[in-house]
Amino acid sequence: MSDAAQILARLRDEPRQLDALIELGLDQVLARPLAELVDHQWLATAVTDGLRASVRSAEFEPWLTQRVEQAFARVDGIDDAGAALGERVPVTLLGPLEQALGRDYRPERELVRALLDHPSTRTILREILQANLLEFGKRMRSMMPDATKLPGGGLGGGRGGGLASRLAGVAKGVASAVGGELERQLEPKVKTFVDDILGVTIDMMVDRVSSEGFAPEFARWRIDVLHAVLAQPINRLVAERHKYPPADLAADAAAILRAVAGWRELGERIEAVLAELIREHGQVSAREFLDGSGLEDAWRPQLHRALSDQAHAIAASDAFAAWLTQLVDG
Repeated sequence: MSDAAQILARLRDEPRQLDALIELGLDQVLARPLAELVDHQWLATAVTDGLRASVRSAEFEPWLTQRVEQAFARVDGIDDAGAALGERVPVTLLGPLEQALGRDYRPERELVRALLDHPSTRTILREILQANLLEFGKRMRSMMPDATKLPGGGLGGGRGGGLASRLAGVAKGVASAVGGELERQLEPKVKTFVDDILGVTIDMMVDRVSSEGFAPEFARWRIDVLHAVLAQPINRLVAERHKYPPADLAADAAAILRAVAGWRELGERIEAVLAELIREHGQVSAREFLDGSGLEDAWRPQLHRALSDQAHAIAASDAFAAWLTQLVDG
C-alpha cells in the first residue's frame, strides 16, 4: 500500500484524526491576534473589486430578479395567511419589544426638524389644514338659524301668507347669494392664514416631539404602533409586496449597488474602517476578544460539528483521493 493510500485509509477509517485536525485549526485561529487573521488591505480590495465585477456583469440584474421572485413566492406561500402577524410571533418576544420601545427617548431638536420640516411635509399639512378650516366654516354656516323663516310664512291662502312666502323666497335667495360669496372669499383667506401659521405649526411639532415632557407619550405611541402592526392579517402585509414588482425591486437594488461600486473612494473608505478596527482590536486574540461573551463555549461545538461533517465528506470523495495521491506520491 502506498503512503497516499495508507493516509487516505486512516483519514476515512479513523474519524478522530480529522476531528483532531479541526480542533487544532480552531485553537490556532482563536489564539492568533486579529491583525494576523484579517489583512484589512487585502479584504478591502477584495470587497471592492468583487462588487465592481459583479455589478458590471450583464447577468447580475436578471439573477437578482430571479432571487427576489423566489423570495416573494415563498412569502406568498405562507400557510394560514389570514391570521394576525402577532400569532406568528413568539409570545415571549412581546415583553422585551415593548420594554425596548418604551424606553425614555428624546430625539435631538435639530434632528427632528431635519426629519419633519420639508416642502413635502408643508404641502401635506397645508392641504389638511385648509380642507379642515374650510369644512369648519361650512358647518358653522349650516348651524346658523334660517332667517328666511318669517312668522306666518307658508300659512294657507291668505294675503298675509302669500306676502310672507314671497318675502321668504327673496330672503332665501339673498342669503344663498351672500353665503356663496362668503365661501368664495373665505377660501383665499383660509389659504393665507394657513400659509402664515404653517411655520409655527412645524415649530410646534418639532418642539413637541423633542421635548422631555412628550417622551412618555412618544413611548406609548411606539408601543401602539407595534400592537397595530402585530394585529394586521399576514395576507394584508403580503399583499403590499405586489405593489413593488420583483423586476423593479431588482432594478433599483442593482442601480444602488452600481452607484456604490462606482464610488471612487469605496476601497479607501472600506480600508479605513477596517484599519480602525484593527488599530482598536488588532493585538487581541480572537479568544481574548470573545472572553466573557460565552460565544466560544456556545458555538464552538456547533462549528466543530459543521466543519467535521464537511471534512469527512471531502475525505470520502474521489477528488480528494486523487489530490492526496498526487501530493504524496508526486
